[in-house]
Amino acid sequence: MKRTRWTKLGAAILTAAMLTGTAGADTISYITSTPITSATTDWTRSLPFQKFSPTLGTLDSVEIKLQGGLSTVLTVTNGSASGSSGNAYTHLQFTVQDPGAYLNAPEIDIMSPKFTYTLASGGSTTSGTLNKNGSSDDLYTLAAILAEFTGSGTIPLSASTFTETLLANTGGNTSAGQITQAQLTGTVIYSYTVPEPATLSLLAAGGLSTFLLRRRRR
Repeated sequence: MKRTRWTKLGAAILTAAMLTGTAGADTISYITSTPITSATTDWTRSLPFQKFSPTLGTLDSVEIKLQGGLSTVLTVTNGSASGSSGNAYTHLQFTVQDPGAYLNAPEIDIMSPKFTYTLASGGSTTSGTLNKNGSSDDLYTLAAILAEFTGSGTIPLSASTFTETLLANTGGNTSAGQITQAQLTGTVIYSYTVPEPATLSLLAAGGLSTFLLRRRRR
């Protein structure tokens, strides 16, 4: 009976030692330290992100979430002797890329609200300010990308915009243009494996050794 109790207790301590040494998973998020504030398109700027510290564990994936928005004013002009009517839009595309150009070009595509117009011969009209927001979410596990995002300091991601005016018109000879402001920010989410807490494992194993030694002496 005493041997049975000793065996069960020893097994319990050994199990605790094994569980203590089990690695786990965790995540950590960083918001861009300097978001790109609203500026006239088209622009090329930089989004810096804090890198993942290898002291936390082993980086498994990098998730990049982008949030962008536009504020646009459209102007439509009819240069014909006949009337015209239709719809105009501003199309804005954000592209973000890492220094090694490994990312799958995370993009946000935004179409402004529709501006509907009817113009007489030689007429011109301007929309009010039209606003629209968009977002993207991309997950990366490529080793080269994980290496880029690991270390000290920040990693700068190049961000740029492409803007165009889309026009669907009937009649006349109509042209359209836009003045657009755009802003962009983002978050990276690091998913990583927590290293095995070896110190705690050794302590648990040491406790088991001490118990076995005392048991033998008895």
